[in-house]
Amino acid sequence: MHYTLQFRSIREYLPLLWDAAYTTLYLSILAIILSVIIGCGLAIMRRSQSRLTRFVAVAYIEVMRNTPLLVILYIVYFALPAMGLRFSSFAAALIGLTLNSAGYMAEIIRAGLVAIAHGQFEAARAQGFNPVQTYRHIILPQVFRVIYAPLGNQVIAVILASSLASAVAVEDVASWMQTVGSTSFRFFETLLVAAAVYLVLCQTVNLIRLAIGWMLFRDNGVRR
Repeated sequence: MHYTLQFRSIREYLPLLWDAAYTTLYLSILAIILSVIIGCGLAIMRRSQSRLTRFVAVAYIEVMRNTPLLVILYIVYFALPAMGLRFSSFAAALIGLTLNSAGYMAEIIRAGLVAIAHGQFEAARAQGFNPVQTYRHIILPQVFRVIYAPLGNQVIAVILASSLASAVAVEDVASWMQTVGSTSFRFFETLLVAAAVYLVLCQTVNLIRLAIGWMLFRDNGVRR
């Protein structure tokens, strides 16, 4: 079967792609920031001396890591309104993506915490640091160096996972792909363009990660 690519057929829809790409990037950045914050809290909770606190953290992490993101998005966007909690498409996608990513972020950060020698905590207490000061000034900066590489991988994973936001009517790149494909009947071309956009976004993030890692860790031999 012969198929001829005709990108000219979708050229008129390309201006809409810029807005879609912006939405994808904006949604991903917000979800990454929020999931890192929540993940830090969950990772610290897992190290708590309270069994109940540890149980809550572990339960959240396991539920989110073992529940498909699409299911979480459907719960937030379709199920919660039945309980009186209504969110816009963008807010629902942000909540679902953040909740899901936070479970993975928590385990990444916890691995970094485990890598820090216990003597660091004892030294901080000996210097009169309270727990907040200990984590802020001593522990988390060291954790960041340890988890830098896997954290970068998770950032890219969040960008790719954001494509599911189109399932709750967010007008992102995936939504553009579906809309333009069904309008122009040139599905293969729109798929290729959408794939190229995600490739550019992810590779740009990866290059930025490598550049920042080189500037921060070039003198201490930390692998990026």
